[in-house]
Amino acid sequence: MTLVAFFLLGYEIISYYFFRPPQQTQTAQKPQESQSKAEAEKEPKEPSSLPQLMLGTTREKHPSGEVLSFEFEGFSVKVSTNGGKIVSLVDTQFGFDLITEAEKRLNVYPLEIYTGDPQIDYDLNFSPYKVEKKDNRLILTYEKDGKKLVKEITFKDYYMELKVESNLGRSFYVLVGTHPFEASFYTHEGPVLKINGEVIRIDKDDVEGKQSFEGFIEFAGEESRYFFKGFKGKIERVVIDKVRYKPEGEDGEKEITFTYVQYKEPMILYMGAKYYSRLREIGLSDLLDWGMLKIIVKPLFIFMYWVYEHTGSWIVSIVILTFLLRVVFFPLNYKSMTSMMKLQEAAPRLEKIRKKYKDDPVKMQEEMMKLYSEIGFNPMSGCLPILVQIPVFFALYKVLIITVDLKLSGMLWIPSLADKDPYYILPVIMGLTMILQQKVTPNPDPKQNLIMYISAVAFTFLFASFPSGLVLYWTVNNILNIAQNYLIKNFMLKKKA
Repeated sequence: MTLVAFFLLGYEIISYYFFRPPQQTQTAQKPQESQSKAEAEKEPKEPSSLPQLMLGTTREKHPSGEVLSFEFEGFSVKVSTNGGKIVSLVDTQFGFDLITEAEKRLNVYPLEIYTGDPQIDYDLNFSPYKVEKKDNRLILTYEKDGKKLVKEITFKDYYMELKVESNLGRSFYVLVGTHPFEASFYTHEGPVLKINGEVIRIDKDDVEGKQSFEGFIEFAGEESRYFFKGFKGKIERVVIDKVRYKPEGEDGEKEITFTYVQYKEPMILYMGAKYYSRLREIGLSDLLDWGMLKIIVKPLFIFMYWVYEHTGSWIVSIVILTFLLRVVFFPLNYKSMTSMMKLQEAAPRLEKIRKKYKDDPVKMQEEMMKLYSEIGFNPMSGCLPILVQIPVFFALYKVLIITVDLKLSGMLWIPSLADKDPYYILPVIMGLTMILQQKVTPNPDPKQNLIMYISAVAFTFLFASFPSGLVLYWTVNNILNIAQNYLIKNFMLKKKA
């Protein structure tokens, strides 16, 4: 089991850095030549150029202006009258502000509008807006020199709808913003979109300047491990822009991305946690990062979520799934245990062979294989159960990493299963179960026990910073493995003998 724990760490790092989904950079297509001039005049003009954030010169001169606060079911919102922008949006269920420190520091906020015309963009994003609240709607209105633009945000239970109307005579982009800031734990953070049926997660290091995506886009935005902000609807084009900023209190600069979507018609605006029950209702469940082992991860997640919805407890869900996995792999573990016990009984004879043929490795190997055949031991039987279970353990590890629901689930002294144990009690219990597990597991070479005990201590320190949900799973798994080994060794094999 220690071997599995070791591979768990490598899996996420390797899969994130070496198996990221490929990018599909696409360029804008020219309009059809068959379109008549009259028809072309009816269509809004395309933006004359890609969006420009106006950083470094213009933007810094314009503070947010008056900030108005509003409360809606599930949301706490602050809106700037200058530019009609969202300067704070808190998902009240999780107490998390989707507007990042970088956006506030750069004075760049979601719902900014970009037409490609510098003067129009300047007016739209830094001029005063009239802000009205009507029932569950916020109406942000800009009027100047005959130009008018209205942003209407309708707040639903856990998402919003954005409708923008204007007489500008041209299409435009709406700014999503940058990704929410939180601990990534080797998960993706940055732009994500579903284009032509495929979900693409883009690493900021792969973005050079501005990058454009065009096609059938179902959703697009910026994600972190647990949160997402972006749009779902009829989207034809997405632009990703990489910029640098200096975090407060730090010496160096960081690179982040900003995402824009081209507006065609009213869209769903989702700014909140990647809560499966929410995403499922509005067709955004593909936002969950299933990883390389999607074929295993997704069914495991759906089963655990089903248990959670019927029991109301993620602790019960973790325990039940762990128990079922032990039952499924019981035949393999039984075979491994019987083989190891045979080898343990033959240990004195193996030691004699090693001493007798220490100067003849070839002959030593021949005699050892004869002994293995005589006692019915297969050298692969000890490794096979671990090798078969590794993909499942990887998948379960991924499930527990991406499940935001764990943030709201606590256990005794642990406030959130998504965070580490504040008192490190659970990792210590896990380490003790690893030591006890080694004591009840047959080992033909007692000298190896010391190595395993040292490994248990090392993994205790390693798991101390892991999410408590993961440590809980590993602890329960160790306890069930101890019980299983004790049952096999002291009852089933004795009865058979």
